[in-house]
Amino acid sequence: MSRHARLAELRALRASGKTRLSTYNVEEEENVYEEVDEEGYKKVVRARLDQDDFVIDDNGEGYADDGREEWMGERRDDSASGSEEELPLKGKAAKRKREEDKEKTERTNNSINKYFSNGPVAAAPKPKPVATVEDAVFMADLLGEVDTNIPSRLPLKTVKTGSRRKTRVLSPPVSLERKIALPKQREANKAAHLLNTPPLETNYNDDDGFMGGIDDDAFPASDPIPSSPTKNAVDRKGQQSVKVEEEDEDMMEVAQAIGDSKVKAASVNMSGSRPTPKVVKAPAYPSPASSSPTRPPTDVVDASAWNDITSKLNVLSSQEPATSSFGKVRIEDATEDDGSLRFFWTDYTEVHGSLCLFGKVKDKNSDAYVSAFVKIDNILRKLYFLPRTYRQKHGRDTSTEVEMGDVYQEVDEVMTKLRVDMHKIKPCSRKYAFELPDIPKEADYLKLMYPYEKPALPVGMKGDTFSHVFGTTTALFEQFVLWKNIMGPCWLKIDGAEFAPLNNASWCKFEAQVASPKAVTALKESDNMDAPPLTFMSIALRTSLNVKENKQEILVASARIYENISLTDTTRPEDLPCKTYTIMRPAETSYPTGFDALSKKQRGTIMLGKNESMLLSMFLAVLERADPDVLMGHQLQDVDYPILLSRFRDRKTPGWHKIGRMRRSEWPKNMGKGGGSFFAERQLVSGRLLCDVANDMGKSLMTKCQSWSLTEMCELYLGEGNPRREIDNEVALKTWATSREGLLNYVNHCEADTYFIAALALRVQMLPLTKVLTNLAGNSWARTLSGTRAERNEYILLHEFNKNKYICPDKVFGKGKAHIEEETPEGEEGADVKKRDKFKGGLVFEPEKGLYHKFILVMDFNSLYPSIIQEYNICFTTVDRSDQLENDEKVPDVPVDQNQGILPKLIATLVSRRRQVKALMKDKKATVDQLATWDIKQLALKLTANSMYGCLGYTQSRFYARPLAMLTTSKGREILRSTKDLAESTQLRVIYGDTDSVMINTNADNIEDAMKVGIDFKRSVNEKYKLLEIDIDNIFRRLLLHAKKKYAAINMMEVDGKYVDKLEVKGLDMKRREYCALSKEASSRLLNLILSGEEPEVVVGKVHEYLRELSERMREEKVPAQKYIIFTKLGKNPKDYPNSDSMPQVQVALRALAQGKSVRVNDVISYIMTAHAVGTTTAHESTAKRAYAPADVTSASSTLKPDIEWYLYKQIFPPIERLCAPMPGTDAVHLAECLGLDTRKYSIASAASSNQTQEISPLESQVPDSIRFRDCARLSLKCRFCKHAFLFEGIATSIANVTPEGIVCPAPDCKRPFSTLGVVSQLEHAIRLQTSKYYDAHLICDDSSCGNRTREISVYGHRCLGPKGRAEGCLGRMRYEYSEKDMYNQLLYLRGLWDVEKVGNGVVKGDGDGEGEEREKVKAVKEWNRERFGTCKGVVEGYLKRCGRVWVQMDGLFGFALQK
Repeated sequence: MSRHARLAELRALRASGKTRLSTYNVEEEENVYEEVDEEGYKKVVRARLDQDDFVIDDNGEGYADDGREEWMGERRDDSASGSEEELPLKGKAAKRKREEDKEKTERTNNSINKYFSNGPVAAAPKPKPVATVEDAVFMADLLGEVDTNIPSRLPLKTVKTGSRRKTRVLSPPVSLERKIALPKQREANKAAHLLNTPPLETNYNDDDGFMGGIDDDAFPASDPIPSSPTKNAVDRKGQQSVKVEEEDEDMMEVAQAIGDSKVKAASVNMSGSRPTPKVVKAPAYPSPASSSPTRPPTDVVDASAWNDITSKLNVLSSQEPATSSFGKVRIEDATEDDGSLRFFWTDYTEVHGSLCLFGKVKDKNSDAYVSAFVKIDNILRKLYFLPRTYRQKHGRDTSTEVEMGDVYQEVDEVMTKLRVDMHKIKPCSRKYAFELPDIPKEADYLKLMYPYEKPALPVGMKGDTFSHVFGTTTALFEQFVLWKNIMGPCWLKIDGAEFAPLNNASWCKFEAQVASPKAVTALKESDNMDAPPLTFMSIALRTSLNVKENKQEILVASARIYENISLTDTTRPEDLPCKTYTIMRPAETSYPTGFDALSKKQRGTIMLGKNESMLLSMFLAVLERADPDVLMGHQLQDVDYPILLSRFRDRKTPGWHKIGRMRRSEWPKNMGKGGGSFFAERQLVSGRLLCDVANDMGKSLMTKCQSWSLTEMCELYLGEGNPRREIDNEVALKTWATSREGLLNYVNHCEADTYFIAALALRVQMLPLTKVLTNLAGNSWARTLSGTRAERNEYILLHEFNKNKYICPDKVFGKGKAHIEEETPEGEEGADVKKRDKFKGGLVFEPEKGLYHKFILVMDFNSLYPSIIQEYNICFTTVDRSDQLENDEKVPDVPVDQNQGILPKLIATLVSRRRQVKALMKDKKATVDQLATWDIKQLALKLTANSMYGCLGYTQSRFYARPLAMLTTSKGREILRSTKDLAESTQLRVIYGDTDSVMINTNADNIEDAMKVGIDFKRSVNEKYKLLEIDIDNIFRRLLLHAKKKYAAINMMEVDGKYVDKLEVKGLDMKRREYCALSKEASSRLLNLILSGEEPEVVVGKVHEYLRELSERMREEKVPAQKYIIFTKLGKNPKDYPNSDSMPQVQVALRALAQGKSVRVNDVISYIMTAHAVGTTTAHESTAKRAYAPADVTSASSTLKPDIEWYLYKQIFPPIERLCAPMPGTDAVHLAECLGLDTRKYSIASAASSNQTQEISPLESQVPDSIRFRDCARLSLKCRFCKHAFLFEGIATSIANVTPEGIVCPAPDCKRPFSTLGVVSQLEHAIRLQTSKYYDAHLICDDSSCGNRTREISVYGHRCLGPKGRAEGCLGRMRYEYSEKDMYNQLLYLRGLWDVEKVGNGVVKGDGDGEGEEREKVKAVKEWNRERFGTCKGVVEGYLKRCGRVWVQMDGLFGFALQK
């Protein structure tokens, strides 16, 4: 057909709406192969062997054919039963072939299974088949469809080996040739198409289907492989080793392809070797012999917990679009009509003296907000030089007065030395009101301005004409926001921006440069421009430990992207549209068979990489395409983000700086170098905000948590519909995640975590709240997200004082490190311990302990310390501190008749704004979004106002002012005392008070009377103050007041106009993380019983019954192991503990470190105390070493079980004993008996030791000797002849050992008497042993759960120092293990052994007919030994006379009568 005819045909098809492809007919080829049966084929083979070898030399580059098929020689399968393997070989080629096979067997030790981790193969009694390198390459190409998922395929590199010189690869058997023959060109196209086809689950042991019907010639031919069929070919072959051309690791993707799931294709035997006949049933995992590792038995895991959640999410299609634009936004699409730029900034970084802002601009072309980068140059330092009164020379004042011109000249000389060409100097007037001495309140300063790219002046610099320099440490960002009055993330108007100079300096869609900061103006809120929507990316990683390098390597990286989410959007997290990308690599060598096809059925995108380098590159590609503004994670700040950076650096990943938005050419020089690495890591992510739900800010918003694990957060804050299940990463990868379904569940678990993280951040409104907090303080959003409360306080004060022309204190790093205090200051939210100076804090009244059944009012001052600051006008500018020394305990006077200070005015503004916002919330027409926005704003205002006091007493703050903090707390104590006095003056009883609240016992039986009392008292208190207000905070129906800051009560909460009972607990053991869930459950149950209002006898009976049931359930192992988990926070690095062997949490942390897990300071460690394993060596280990992570105990294969007795003694009994202490009718002995514990350890005396000073005890002389002396050490006497020792307990008890000759040895073969001198010496030795024990002065804690024993005397008096020796962790009291009373009773006991008169009286009191003879014997013996025993008694009395407890100082008792 001519060309014209073909074009005409094509036009006709187009006119009819058809294509040539739809009309194309496949022509059937004729069968070009002859079909024969098995016997016929054997005859053909024998005929070939009878003929001479066919040789083509081509100067050593040809080949030789002796008539045999390939599988008959080098790919012989021992399990096959074909008779052709037994045929004798003939001819020279056959002999040469046998010699080559022999040498190959000796050289090759591994089969092709070596490359595929020994997958399941059929059992073979004979040696393994020998594989060649080209076989492995062809097989790898075949399995590339299973193991990879890369959308493109590049040409494979050639593999050259000497083994392919021998023969050419022949066609398939004759029986198949005629059935599959196709033209070569079409066959090649078909083969290329099959590369994009997913593999089928084919039985590879089936001899009929293994070849897949593909001819060898259908594949592209590689370069000619050198071979020689000549006689010396064997020699040359033996001299030449296998040569494989180098293959770059990054080019591994050439073997990967994305298949068409609609196309079905059979598998291909690429090696051309004969497969193993089917002899046994297919294995459990149908796969080729070398496709995947052998799988161990899988553990049962229920993945529905997370699969059900992810299936309900609003996941959009995340496939890559056909065309993706990565260019920059045009200038005209971003600027306004007047040429200005509207730019919303979110983050910043500093580069070479220029400030780089990141944020959003609106692309008018697409009507969408895109990322933007604005570089601001020529921001100048501002330094203030305070002139001296007289010029100095050589450090001494002269009589020459200093003028401003003199200062100008000296400063100009300093700039010249620093080679600062451009600088501005001018005089100005500024005020100062802070802690440096000798600084006037207002003075003339010389103001110096020069670029930040020039070096800074040294801190504390002084000159001949100036005494102080302020502003040397002011950061570039701080200078800019103070100058332009920029309060956090907001819209900026930029005039005169240049767009040409920047050439891809960032990864943002829009870039601009500003020559001067004067062109930048912050738009006011009145302009009514809402914050632009942001893009969130929630990240979750799964890692494994590289044992050789001791580094964590990434296995799975999952990202969930929420695009264009408004901060005011109240849509539920599960309903928000999102896209998911999961990038992974195989944990071993390959993925399970069919995993690729299974992963494509998921709604999200799962991208398969071959190695970690490919995974990291894919992750960066996803990050670049999504361009998120916020990166969310759990422990992202301290764990996941550093791991990502570490892997980028180790793998030398191209484009690693895409993790942030600033393009970089090299890593920071201080990466990995101590503390500097932390700040370098934060700089690398600049442009994207890190939102970590587990950092300080996240913890402050989720105060209900104890361990802050992701599972606990989900349970407490996402509700029952969002359960998260913990899995053991290592166990999963070795068991249930080895199958394709299990691996998919494993990946889905990681993907589900990305939802949980995002849902938590959105549920607690972390981003909106931190934005409002930043807008109030005027600092950086990124710093607020990291949880820096002190910095927020600093910036809000910096802005206020800068507006009023005050010079602010410079930031001095390391200031006040010597001053450390344990408790958190009033007003600072959060639980972390900060460094503060020591001064007297809030007042706490001694509680009137007990159980109260009448209504109790809790009256609380609203924001006490901020209110005091306003009430008494306490400020830097008002309080005179000129005569205050650094550590002076004198409280400064309250300012009188002064204008309102800046600090009180600021707090008043915050309080007023909060009132306005709360008034708006009462509007019934307000929408849900408006209410949510206002609620966040009022909460931010409250937190900011209440934290203002914190900066006064925080030594690391530049606004640290100890006198102001002392004055504030002093007024707080004064107000609380005054409130108590007022209550008592009105016949009200204050039973407890703490800092800003008092508890008043109303003696009322109903809530109406109690409320009336509270209202009257509130009115009388508030009349005394202008701004201070007290209000009814709580109404307790019943109260158990245990100790200071420790109580439990039934609180009456008003809900919909009705009062509802709610249990409120503060400070008790059940609120501490060191007690397990079972202990807290038991404490809660007992509290409900104690506060139920029932009769005490009934309550005691129920308590005892519950404890018996509880101990029975524990011993019968009916309590889940999860309830035994204990949480303990690490105070330091696990390796830094000197006594780690005695600390369970440290032992668990050290094991986690050995497994390659990340354990850091302040991490909360969870563990379970396990029992001794029967028949193991752990029976001799310390208790701490029996602590194991919950996953080690709860796994199905674990033999570890919780130590029930330990939990009863340490976790159940101590808190229950303390709770039941005020209850009559029970004591420690009864409680221990109900729990099945040894009651001998809990005597009545030890249980009441903490209250012994308050209880009335009988005189010791009235206590029977059997009780008084039961704990005394018994006297042991030892015979000096036979060395037999026995206890001597007096004549009456040891009458058998006392004769008229004295004490005799009780040994039957001795019976020798003791000399008086021998008895006296042993008696004195016993007394001295007890005296030595007394002077050892060991102290023990009376808390049975502590067990602290030491000789160190605490500076806290009787307070226990706790197990860590830091006066924390225990609230028991220390007492002497062997007191003076014990020593005194010991001496009395020893004296009583020799008191014959006492023995006589005791015998006379005896009664009974059988005792008459015994009495007479005792009387006689005592008379015979009166002198001997009297000598011993005199020895003891000599020691008693030296005992101070015997004597009473009469002058001390009656000294008042002797005074004149």
